[in-house]
Amino acid sequence: MGIIEDGCFFDRTCVQIDKSALKSNIEEIRRITAPSADIMAVVKADAYGHGAYEVAKTLLDNGADGLCIATIGEAVHLRQSGITSRLLILGGTDIESYEEAVLYNINLAIYDEESAVALSNEAMRQGRSADIHIKLDTGMGRIGFPTDGSAIEQIKRICNLPGLNPYGIFSHFAVADTDDDEYTMRQYEAFVRTVEELKAAGVTFKKRHICNSAGIMRFPDMHMDMVRAGLILYGFKPDGCPSAYTDINLKPVMTWYAKVVHVKTVPEGTTVSYGRHFVAKRPTKVATVSVGYADGLSRRLSNGFELLVNGERLPIIGNVCMDMCMLDATDMKGDIKKGDIVTIFGQDRSADELARELGTISYEITCDVGKRVQRIFTD
Repeated sequence: MGIIEDGCFFDRTCVQIDKSALKSNIEEIRRITAPSADIMAVVKADAYGHGAYEVAKTLLDNGADGLCIATIGEAVHLRQSGITSRLLILGGTDIESYEEAVLYNINLAIYDEESAVALSNEAMRQGRSADIHIKLDTGMGRIGFPTDGSAIEQIKRICNLPGLNPYGIFSHFAVADTDDDEYTMRQYEAFVRTVEELKAAGVTFKKRHICNSAGIMRFPDMHMDMVRAGLILYGFKPDGCPSAYTDINLKPVMTWYAKVVHVKTVPEGTTVSYGRHFVAKRPTKVATVSVGYADGLSRRLSNGFELLVNGERLPIIGNVCMDMCMLDATDMKGDIKKGDIVTIFGQDRSADELARELGTISYEITCDVGKRVQRIFTD
């Protein structure tokens, strides 16, 4: 068994989820968010790989007003785990799942009339009401009613359907994490204009929301009645995002560990791993590590990407295997032995570094940490 610094044991690989960092991050987000705006914490995709229930409970206990998820399954899991706060599914929900949505009091995004009528019918059948959030497409191009004025009467009909409570209206920024502020402003203006047109038609909403993580950090005048905090909850800023309007101190929540399971020295000419793509040019000390691509360590990190062992960076040699990878420890200044802890990313090395190596974003790195990787929650 491996052991990490807080005294927690793990078998072959684990991620440590630091709830104190999570608490600090939600407090920072609350500090920079308009006092009048609710904070919806985005915990979809198992809280970006961090563990939905534990993360949700920690955030709700420390300032979050509700949760955003992506699927009915995610929402039902939280309800059945004891979460009673407001839950909003940000994307589409199949009509076949409306029975569960109404039963478990889950807010749905609505962006077409057919779905709204079906939800109304289900709410009436159960003798309940369903909170809805009208989704507007202001420039993301995914889902949502157009903001050219053509959907006003349709939205009005939807909001007057029996059993439906038009609780919110929202949209999503496409480039708030870039310096294309002109496009972001156009999106915001289209959103505000449509909300005002609906108000003139007699349709109002309790909550208007458009800001994602980048929007929270960069556009305080756009916080409105609610914001949706995602990546920044977990200690990351969107890669390349311009500076926030004020300082914000974010702490990485996830640290990924594995351990050394074998150390040996091989002679010059020895090949390592599948495909024989690494050939030792000298006697080489090889450390085998208990993590592989089935755990989420991409095979594209083969032959060169470095992992941390006892504070030193050691390169991966040969191809990353399904359950293991090998490191070159020949030039290591300190000692290395079976049982030593290996850090893939965390407090000492950001997941952003892996993301840049792979040409992706930190969201994908944490989401890709496999389900078989043990989650250890510490505080």
